Amino acid sequence: MRAQRKRNLSLLLAVGALGLAALACARAGEILPDDIATEQAIPTATPVRDLSAQAEYQIGEQAQIFGGSFGALVPLYGQPGSRSFTSQIQNNSIVIIIELGLDEDGNVWYEVDGQAGQGWLRGANLQPVQIDLSVQVEEPTATPAE
Repeated sequence: MRAQRKRNLSLLLAVGALGLAALACARAGEILPDDIATEQAIPTATPVRDLSAQAEYQIGEQAQIFGGSFGALVPLYGQPGSRSFTSQIQNNSIVIIIELGLDEDGNVWYEVDGQAGQGWLRGANLQPVQIDLSVQVEEPTATPAE
């Protein structure tokens, strides 16, 4: 009787282990598109709209691209905190802030829309829009009426 119980318990444990293995392998054969697989494999920051207290620039505001280690171009990234850029934008370009996000270290990043399209960049690459007051517009002079 004792041997029968032992055999039944062993059989129950074996069936349970097989059931768990089957559940774990349910998605094993699934083929994901490259963009989804990359997104799942690389942890990135999620854009958050509740950063207005931390952010120097707000959604909808204009800012000017500043600096960059590539000379006249500043890199735009696909996600906050990313290390590989997707495009570049001209230094001094005017952009519109369309989203706020945080990287893994808690630094504020801005998604911008400009001449080069949309992309994310660090706040260090933005400055307030500089208005060039050196251009003087001459007002027309009135001609005396005759």
